[in-house]
Amino acid sequence: MNRLAEKIKKARIKAGITEKELAKKCGLSVGYIIQIESGKKIIKEAFADKILKSLGEKTERLEADVPKPKATEAKKTIKSKQQESVRNINPTGQWADALAGVIKTYSIVDCRTGSVVGHKDLPILSKKIEGVHADKIIFVKASDDTAKALRIYKGDVVTIAQTHEIQNGKIYLLEHEGKKIMRKLKKDGERMGLFSSELHQDPLWVNKKAVKIIGKCLKSEHQL
Repeated sequence: MNRLAEKIKKARIKAGITEKELAKKCGLSVGYIIQIESGKKIIKEAFADKILKSLGEKTERLEADVPKPKATEAKKTIKSKQQESVRNINPTGQWADALAGVIKTYSIVDCRTGSVVGHKDLPILSKKIEGVHADKIIFVKASDDTAKALRIYKGDVVTIAQTHEIQNGKIYLLEHEGKKIMRKLKKDGERMGLFSSELHQDPLWVNKKAVKIIGKCLKSEHQL
């Protein structure tokens, strides 16, 4: 753990707050705070100073551990700090996401109840996950084994891309008769076949207007 990470962690513990509370206080994601404290994320001293100030720590305490620059470097140091002060702005959600680099926190919701049952912190590359824009991704926990023939078991966390488009033979999260379920779909005119197993098995045929498509299932993570 580097010096700044250790100082931030000690200051948070001294303040008696959790990583989640500190993240909210600074306008950052909890995943980013955890990465900072573990030393996995390198943080600039000026931004570390902002976090420490939010915890009631004084700037002098942070700078006390920094070796004083030599006379030949003093002017460069002053100029660098002046440039840094011009760039400093108050953290906002958007700025914090950019500063966090590539970490986004997602909620995991129960398929049946819609309640939040967990969270996932994921790296975002080129604003995409599984080839889909990060803002279109949701995570749903399977609440039963009705789709086990499709290799989705109770407790699995399914990555879903929100869409209303339908591709025959693909698995979707949908709403039918007030219930959210995961089924393989097949369009046939005004009808839609809901398959809980392979396409050659007998499906439940319904009017396509009776089905609300929520998103396409991309990946299922099995819980051991």
